[in-house]
Amino acid sequence: MSLLPLVLALPAVAPAQAAPGDLPGGKSNFVVSTGYLTGASPRNWVRLGWYRFDAGSGTVSARTYYWNQRHPAKRIPSGTTPGTDCAPGEKARPPGVRRCPVMTVDGFRDDATERRKGTYRLGSERIDGEQAPTVRIEWATDTPWTETWRVRPGAGIARLEFVRSTKATSGQGYGSNAPFTERRAMETVRRHKPRIHLDLDSWEHGKAQPPETGGFGQGNFTVCGGRATYCMTYLQPPKAGNCGRGCGQAAGDTTIQYYLTRVGVHDRRDTYWHWCTCLAPADPSVCYGGNSHVKPMLQVIDDSRTFRGWVGVEASFSPAGKRDDDMLGVFRMTDWPKPRAEDRPTRRQVPNTEKS
Repeated sequence: MSLLPLVLALPAVAPAQAAPGDLPGGKSNFVVSTGYLTGASPRNWVRLGWYRFDAGSGTVSARTYYWNQRHPAKRIPSGTTPGTDCAPGEKARPPGVRRCPVMTVDGFRDDATERRKGTYRLGSERIDGEQAPTVRIEWATDTPWTETWRVRPGAGIARLEFVRSTKATSGQGYGSNAPFTERRAMETVRRHKPRIHLDLDSWEHGKAQPPETGGFGQGNFTVCGGRATYCMTYLQPPKAGNCGRGCGQAAGDTTIQYYLTRVGVHDRRDTYWHWCTCLAPADPSVCYGGNSHVKPMLQVIDDSRTFRGWVGVEASFSPAGKRDDDMLGVFRMTDWPKPRAEDRPTRRQVPNTEKS
C-alpha cells in the first residue's frame, strides 16, 4: 500500500463563542455539497466544501471545490494503491478487488480554490406543511447568489436541507462544533454500527434523474492492513441487474469493484471510486481506465468527534468527451436521518453495497 504524502494547511477552528441560538442548529462548522443538475450539457456543475458560520459578526465563509461540464476534470490517482491484503483480485479465496491505484477527480488533492464570504440570517418558513427553522445565506459576489436551507437540529449535529438557491438546484449539509481538522480512520468507519443512508440527486445520460436512496453497508468492506487504515475495499458479489447498462445485458460478470480512501491527511477529505468488473474483463490485473465513478467526499463529524458519514459529489466526466455521458451528483451518506424514500415510498431505490 502506498500513499503519496499530502499536507493541506487548514486553520484550526474553535467552537463559536456566541450563543448557540445565533448559529444554524447551534453549530458553526459545516461540510456542504451543492449542484446545478437540471440543465442540458454542458451547463451542469457540482461544488463540495466547508462553510463556517460566525455568530458574533453574522457572517459565513466558504472554501469549495468546483467541477463543471464546461471544463471537465480528468481522473487522477488519489495517491493510494491498496496492498494485496485488501486487494487480492477476484481469483483469490475469498475473492477481492483488483489491486489498482485508487482514482479521484483532478483538483481534489489540492487546496480548494474557491473562497467567498457572505452574511446569514436565521428565520423560519412553512416547509412541507410545517413551520421550520431556516438559514438564508447571501454571498458577497458580483452576481446575486443566495441559498436557503432548512435547519434540522440533532444530537451533537445539525443538518442543512436544501430549500432554494439562485444558482444551485440540489444540496446537502451537516455541521457541528468539531474542527475541520477532525477526521476518523477507515477502521472506525467500517466498525460504525448505525445504518448509513444514501440520498442522491444526479444527472446522467443527458438529463436529471429521479432522486435515489439506498444504503452504504460499511461492514462489508475490508480495511487495508498495517498502519494504512486510510483505505478499504469491497468486491460486491454478482447481482441481477448490476452493470447491464454499462456492459450490456449479456455481461457475464456483474461484480463491482469498490474503493474508499483518505485524501486529506489533516482534514476530512475522502474519495470513493467504483466500476463494474465487466468493463475490464480481459485480465484480472487490468484496471479500468474509462468512465468510472469518482466521488469526492467530506466526512461528517459530530460534537463528540464521532464519525457520522459523508456529504459528497460525483464528478465523473466522460474521457471520450461526450458530455451527455458525464455523471454528476450531490449526495449524503449519513446515519441520520432516514432516507427520503422511507417517508415517500414512491421514489425508487438505488442499488447499494448492503447485504441483501
